[in-house]
Amino acid sequence: MKIISGNYKGQNILTINDPKTRPMMSIAREGIFSSLQFNIKDAMILDLYAGSGSMGLEALSREAKYVTFVETSDKCISILNKNLLKFDTNYNIQKMSVDNYISNAFDKFNIVFYDPPFDFEDSKVAQEILTLESLLEKNGYIVCHRHIKSVTEILSKNLEINKEKNYGQSRILLIKKI
Repeated sequence: MKIISGNYKGQNILTINDPKTRPMMSIAREGIFSSLQFNIKDAMILDLYAGSGSMGLEALSREAKYVTFVETSDKCISILNKNLLKFDTNYNIQKMSVDNYISNAFDKFNIVFYDPPFDFEDSKVAQEILTLESLLEKNGYIVCHRHIKSVTEILSKNLEINKEKNYGQSRILLIKKI
């Protein structure tokens, strides 16, 4: 896997060989970043369930101002640290559960990459998205990656699905704060 565009275009992204983690396909990443291309530069980014960090790395390559990666797996954090060696210090890694992070965070973000495990209950995903609303700047986006068969319910009148697209087994939802 490689960084698609920006200052680090073509750089390899190391991934972890574990069935519990599934790096996002390049075509899906390309579609997401094409949709958000004018929102990335100088943006504050939150990468939840970061894994190897492919979404946050792509954002950094495209001149995001700062990326916070949230991950619990020691293996993933080790790979993430290796992937970040080439970048400046405009990022941090939080080794904690997403629940814990979003319940205690006070920063505001322009874009949240939200990629929970496919086996999460739809109700848990809906609740986490509702909690994420308070972390989003006005007109900010949550980019939600779900299995194609999942049902993602938006429980807030301040959030709306701006775009939805399927890539293989993945459903990508661009949820905008209005």
